[in-house]
Amino acid sequence: MIKIVKGAEPQEWIAKKRTPGFTDYEPIPELRAALLKDQGFICGYCMRRIPVVKNDPGNIERSKIEHVQSREHFQHLQLEYSNMIICCPGFINSNEHCDKLKKSSPISFSPFDVNVERSISYGSKDGKISSSNMDWNKDFNNVLALNNSLLKLNRKQALEGVRLRLQQKNWRKAELESILNEWKSKDADGKLKPYCGVIIWYINRKLKIS
Repeated sequence: MIKIVKGAEPQEWIAKKRTPGFTDYEPIPELRAALLKDQGFICGYCMRRIPVVKNDPGNIERSKIEHVQSREHFQHLQLEYSNMIICCPGFINSNEHCDKLKKSSPISFSPFDVNVERSISYGSKDGKISSSNMDWNKDFNNVLALNNSLLKLNRKQALEGVRLRLQQKNWRKAELESILNEWKSKDADGKLKPYCGVIIWYINRKLKIS
């Protein structure tokens, strides 16, 4: 998980909110597009790639607009862009996770708080995500199921790929910083690499040791 940096609220959504009688949340395409852009097309919780298929005639759920503070319990925040992130479909390996499992359950952390990202570590052998904050850690496991077996495997594989690359030679600090920037930055299409938070955490550890 990485801190989500919010971009500008889309003008189309601002106009929608000003529509007379519009009081209940109803998403528009521009809202989804803005959230995808903010997050580099990765899930705000598990960091899976969110697929975007142009002119898709099907009705497959490819992403979900998540209200961090649920609409059911915080109705006054249901139209607030600052309370929204975009998530993956939330179903992997026959199990629900992320927003699909969370539903209206409260969480004790904010994905917009850098301290959450700083509290996180990953198991190098199994890809497990953990937080040094016990309440946040419970949410990761019980509310969002971020340690689903396949999510752990995906994080482990992402980490193993970078570790193999780093083992090929003795990297200088400047070179490690360059790799770190590569994983923190969006590509030409505005996309972040899936599971980038794992690699950011790992290289930051390497830099502290070097």
